[in-house]
Amino acid sequence: MKSKKVAKDRVGAALVGCGGIAKSQHLPNLARAPNLQLLAVCDVDERAARAAQAAYAVPRMTTRFEEILADPEIDLVVVATKEDAQVELTCRALEAGKHVYVEKPLATTPEDCRKVVQAQGRHHRLVQVGFNRRFAPACREARRILAPRGGPTNIHFRISDEYWSWGRAYPPGVRVIQEACHVFDLLRWLADSEVASVYCASARPDDEIYALKFTSGCVATVMCTGEVTLDLPKERIELVTRRPGALIIEEYVELRTYGCPDEPPVFRFPGHTHPDSEATHKYLFEQLGAEALAAFRKARWQLRNQEEAGELNPHDAELRRFLEQRFPHTNYLVDKGWRAALGHLADCILGRAAFEGPGPRDALAANLLAHAAMRSRETGEVVRL
Repeated sequence: MKSKKVAKDRVGAALVGCGGIAKSQHLPNLARAPNLQLLAVCDVDERAARAAQAAYAVPRMTTRFEEILADPEIDLVVVATKEDAQVELTCRALEAGKHVYVEKPLATTPEDCRKVVQAQGRHHRLVQVGFNRRFAPACREARRILAPRGGPTNIHFRISDEYWSWGRAYPPGVRVIQEACHVFDLLRWLADSEVASVYCASARPDDEIYALKFTSGCVATVMCTGEVTLDLPKERIELVTRRPGALIIEEYVELRTYGCPDEPPVFRFPGHTHPDSEATHKYLFEQLGAEALAAFRKARWQLRNQEEAGELNPHDAELRRFLEQRFPHTNYLVDKGWRAALGHLADCILGRAAFEGPGPRDALAANLLAHAAMRSRETGEVVRL
């Protein structure tokens, strides 16, 4: 498969998997990143691949992964397929001399994560796993503020959504692997420490708390629940610093500092946008932070409920566009670092930056922690790592 010549200041990339996360994140981010050039899309479903190609004017599309691997102008393969295919595709890309960005969770078992760790060790290419929250502007600002204050000693992280509605097809209890892995990675990064032990207390499937003890002495609790409604902001992080003080991150749009006289009391961050969608929220989040986010969530939740109850005017075209396409999914309104993560990897491939992203060893650490939490859930005991 031949592709257009890649400019020297950009990395030639191919996207493998053109489903939901690709359409909402990877396609628009690859298309808009100044240091990347999207040369090809690949999916076993030809219709999905052709739709992605047409939407973003991608030079090539294919249903054969082998064509991606054989293209010498493709330096980076972005793997966004179902979990059961990601390890094999990542290892094959590494064997072909490609760098890889692969979605989370890298795999469902530690054994499969280790296959990627070993493949990277053999082929000496960069592998970045999609723990994008490390690149969220709010989190990077928080880590900067934490460093001179001795890091965190006590963290509480709430991650909550309507998993009861959209996650019913998954077996009970696996949310810890699929979603809490994000939290585990971010906590390790914020604490700059490994987890020594974990205890899980479960109220019901996918509605539980994890208590973590880090080797640094830091402790953390994670409320992970899929039993809430859309109007509740999805994520909140509270951190106590070793020196007297604290930070609170509200859904990545606002960071508040306490006991930090050398820092502003409030930071606010623009929202995340999609090229096909309305962008008003981006500017409102930058100006109003958590207040604006709460209003957006409440409005979307109320309108959806009214729509399901048949209470909206079916002939209101403007409202229909608002509900169907004018804004991204509510969880994608905030900047969780998706585009910055891809941009960082491209800069590393171009030799402009040292790699700071989460790799397969980080994915393995998160997976081991998830399985330890499940063992604790089953036994009722603290599990040491």
